[in-house]
Amino acid sequence: MLETTPGLPRAVICDIDGTLVTKERPQPTEQQLYWLRHAKDNGALIMAATGRIRLLVPQPLLELADYCVCGNGGIVYDHSGEVLCETPFQPELVDELVQFCDEVGGGLSFSFASGYGAYRDYEKMRNMYLEITGMDGNITDEQGARTRHLTEPPFSAFLIANESEVYRFLRHEPRIQAARQHRDHFDVYPVATTKAAGISQVLQRHHIDWKDVVAFGDSPNDLEMLAAAGRGYAMGNASPEAKTLTRLLAPTVWEDGVSQILKGIYSEAAV
Repeated sequence: MLETTPGLPRAVICDIDGTLVTKERPQPTEQQLYWLRHAKDNGALIMAATGRIRLLVPQPLLELADYCVCGNGGIVYDHSGEVLCETPFQPELVDELVQFCDEVGGGLSFSFASGYGAYRDYEKMRNMYLEITGMDGNITDEQGARTRHLTEPPFSAFLIANESEVYRFLRHEPRIQAARQHRDHFDVYPVATTKAAGISQVLQRHHIDWKDVVAFGDSPNDLEMLAAAGRGYAMGNASPEAKTLTRLLAPTVWEDGVSQILKGIYSEAAV
């Protein structure tokens, strides 16, 4: 890795959905890629931190990033696609989630390294991934046997169910946490899993302190990452929780907020 100029970030970390891309604009912009590449050329480590599986990380970002923190920190890949670390769901937690969804009629899919697996309401889950990313993430229908997790441990899940029922379930299961994405839609993962925990593994490997990190995010699953970073920017379109957490706000994703902030950081350093 190149030597970093004093005062410049040693790592730049970006969430994907709502931070770099939207449903209407599913690929990073040329400006975003330019300023991320500029940061990399100036010695910064580039990381994508997302709830997505690696298969659904936009290709230009995958080619640029040094690391991908996927499944909200459940699994971390280096640039070549090798797994650095992972925090899988234990089988009994999978069983509890499946039982809950059977009781309330919720949709449920798990994130595996090779793709998504729908354990309940396959069509609903497949259509959700298609709507958000334009790809289905190799989702398979696991509603029959529901045993894939026994041979390929999942690292996160996505749940579609009534919010009050979801919160009731979480109150009685302290080993599972959830981040609300929008009404009745939740990222679900083991309580030890966060984007910040996965990122920390990478930072330790490169002897980088969190104070030298610039991070961008918009959702509840970004909170720990934004709080830990020396400069954690909530997007202008971020959730109320993210905006309340940090005093640093970037313009919205539609205004190319990541590009604007990085341009300001590196232009100021050049003066």
